[in-house]
Amino acid sequence: MKYLSILLLLVGALACNNAGTRQPAAAGNADTVLQSDIIRPVTDSIRQFPDNPELYYRRALLLFNTNPAFAQADFEKAAKLMPANTDYWAGAGEAALIVNDYKKAAGYFQQALTTAPGYTYLEYRLATALIENKSYAAADSIANILAQTNDGRDKAFYLKARMAEDKQDTVTAIRHLTSAIHAAGAQPEFEAVMELGDLLRSRKAPAALTYYTQAWRIDTTNAYPLYEAAQFQEELGDEPAALLTYRKCIIADPGFEKAYLALGKIYGNKKDWKEAYTYYNMAAKSAPTDAWAYYYRAQTQEQLGNKTLAIEDYTKASSFKKDFSEAKAALQRLKP
Repeated sequence: MKYLSILLLLVGALACNNAGTRQPAAAGNADTVLQSDIIRPVTDSIRQFPDNPELYYRRALLLFNTNPAFAQADFEKAAKLMPANTDYWAGAGEAALIVNDYKKAAGYFQQALTTAPGYTYLEYRLATALIENKSYAAADSIANILAQTNDGRDKAFYLKARMAEDKQDTVTAIRHLTSAIHAAGAQPEFEAVMELGDLLRSRKAPAALTYYTQAWRIDTTNAYPLYEAAQFQEELGDEPAALLTYRKCIIADPGFEKAYLALGKIYGNKKDWKEAYTYYNMAAKSAPTDAWAYYYRAQTQEQLGNKTLAIEDYTKASSFKKDFSEAKAALQRLKP
């Protein structure tokens, strides 16, 4: 299908945000951005062929993840030059969502739908933009239409869940998300599964663990669902299960610093300082500019009697976090 290119582009861009949008990246200077090594060849081509819509579209794709505002401008230009092209309008809509220009996003998706009537994904994204713009009646109308289609039924429930959450109706949101995941069958949306886990967790429902595990199975390279499951297991007082799940995090992503910090904290609370040091040390290696990793490692060094090493780590912590009062207090206490 001709819309496939933009769908492939947006899989990574949309994967980490429950709402289907994300915060805009820093814009930067136009001359600097458009003359960067990757972008410059297309910019030069645009100067030569200023009425070629495909060149603006190509540059927009390159800019999308790092400079969505510039990408939006290029998508818009391409769409104005060739109004019948679905991808151009859809790209403009996606970029407008990212920079939080929801009214424009809705308009662009509506334009895209005039070129591809009944396209389920476009209807879904239009409804998403309408929800962000607080146009709930219009979004609900689209959701009701999607609910009657085979390929849009899960998205309809997801949209309804979003609206319920906006109204702080957690019970209804949970019901709709459960329906969305069931309707999606073997391929539910990662965001929907994680969101359902979060909502159930907010109500202390153990079923949240099932959905965190399901989210991890959707993407086994992503340790975040396992981390959230382990955090919830701690909240439920099941420390042995949390320990196992944090270790699964590390297997899934050996550089996942939060899991190391969590394990260090558990062993520190047990006063097992050698084991705590092991995990805080791994945290510092995984995130070598994280002040807290060095601070906690310094605390374990103190407990192990390694005063000199503790001072070194407190000093590092202070260098990475200038207003780190706890680290500075520790240095004053330890230094002669």
